[in-house]
Amino acid sequence: MLRALKEWGELFERPIYDKVKADKVIVLEFETDDGGNATLKDISLEEFSEDKLSKYLYRRAKSSNPPTYSPTLRLNTEDISKSLNNLIKVNRKLRGVPQISIDVKTVAEQIQSEIRDTEKSTSYLLTVRFNGKYIGEMPEYIRAVGDLIKGSYKKDGTCSICGKKKKVAEALPFNFLTYDKPGYIVGGFKKDVAYKNSPICFDCYEKIRIARQNLESATFKLAGTEYLLIPETLKKENLQKLKELFEYLRKNNLNLGKLEKVHLYNLLEGLIREEDEDLLFSILDNPQEISGQERLDILSIFRMFKDIIIAHFLFIKREQSREAIELYISDVFPSRIYYLFKVKEFIEKLGIVETFDYRLVSEFFKEKEFYQMVEATFWGKRVENAFLCDRLMNVIRESFKEWDKRTDYELISEALAVYLFVRITTEGLGMQQSQNPQSLEEFFVWLRNLPSIGSEDWKYGLVLMGFLTEHLLERQRIERGSKPFLKKLKSLKMDWQDIVQLLPELRQKLEEYEVFDYSSVRMLFGEISQTLLQSAKPKASVGELNFYFVSGMGLYSKYGGLMFNRKQTNEEVEE
Repeated sequence: MLRALKEWGELFERPIYDKVKADKVIVLEFETDDGGNATLKDISLEEFSEDKLSKYLYRRAKSSNPPTYSPTLRLNTEDISKSLNNLIKVNRKLRGVPQISIDVKTVAEQIQSEIRDTEKSTSYLLTVRFNGKYIGEMPEYIRAVGDLIKGSYKKDGTCSICGKKKKVAEALPFNFLTYDKPGYIVGGFKKDVAYKNSPICFDCYEKIRIARQNLESATFKLAGTEYLLIPETLKKENLQKLKELFEYLRKNNLNLGKLEKVHLYNLLEGLIREEDEDLLFSILDNPQEISGQERLDILSIFRMFKDIIIAHFLFIKREQSREAIELYISDVFPSRIYYLFKVKEFIEKLGIVETFDYRLVSEFFKEKEFYQMVEATFWGKRVENAFLCDRLMNVIRESFKEWDKRTDYELISEALAVYLFVRITTEGLGMQQSQNPQSLEEFFVWLRNLPSIGSEDWKYGLVLMGFLTEHLLERQRIERGSKPFLKKLKSLKMDWQDIVQLLPELRQKLEEYEVFDYSSVRMLFGEISQTLLQSAKPKASVGELNFYFVSGMGLYSKYGGLMFNRKQTNEEVEE
């Protein structure tokens, strides 16, 4: 990943400043005489502008004391004096620049007066100007800041990125490294040898820093969670094409309405598979996305690339100044993402849900478990079936208490779609597309062809039993306005014995409501008896058993019309 970042960073100019955001900028205005003495003349408040980033010359430091390598830093509104002291401290470390001397207490009071009437949520940048020039407009400051940064690379070593013997340090452009716990650094608590964990030279650090800043400006998301997409390819000209593509998409904020088809095609020439050239134009007219966002999904373009390009996906969680890698997925080929889209298309054609994307996955799996599902589906890592069903059932059970009033089970359909997506993508199951069933017999075939479910009798039988149970519950709702049979389902925590005992109770209730003598009900009940009761007790968790059962209840909302409403006479009549 770091090598890929370095190669990406080589495509860009490497200014010494970091990107930063703020609402306002507080400027300390100094005048200097011929002797280089600086005198504070004014304190002004101005609007922050990204166009002035090079002028502000903001550059984060490794430590928090001071927090920057230049006299530009975020203002601590709770302790303004602390910010001013840090500004003075870092300025003293710089060689060949005007030195600052101020009455910290007085200046802090003046700044407090300037910001008193602004909203508490307003963020400020604190910087200095000399004779009307920002420090980023003064060559001596740019040179001094660069020298100060390079001066922190003091150890002789071999850079872990480029492999060259240089002056190195332990820093990375990510706050992943920890040096305050035994075993986390070479030599225990010996800070002087900590650099051996991740030795990196100044040049490689700068390339990775710029690469990160550039990639972060793309702001790609998966189910609302930001990630960095780090491209890698052997040919530098292909990497340059990707750079131009990313810049074009970023410039237009991934807005389909602003993208020009011909220009986009020219940018992708040589990168996408020939058979997907028509697909490129179709997604611009009819966008397909799997990320769960409204804008153009970068993955819908990435899937069309030739496998000469790979991607690294990096999900980072930020807590104040600390960063943690929540998920890192390396070496993902476009063909794998293309496969995920094919599975998405298969599920949508089944008609279980209208649209499938990772937003549905995030409804059932939160935080670390969501990352686990992303990694499994991106890489094809097997997920334990019991774990998958248990987590889906946890969410379904939360809404169970409302089922007495509900007439649709959209949540169950979404859970079934997620289940199929995970099982297919992690186990490479076949996707035999069945036609939309028009009869109960065709529904049996459709269900038998359903990946993972139709291949095992006990799963197939449980789904049908849930389907028939929902038919009874609907009859109760229509005739009584309630669904008392729901109590028999034990809050969807039935074990195998509970399910076996439920079947005769289900038949009894169907007879009480005078619907068991319908041919469709008899056919369905017979199919359940033949497949479920003749199956050996499965080695399955309670979550698995109830998931397949409740999946049948959810399918009833779509295929319940295959049943009928009139009592059988001498001649079978069905709707």
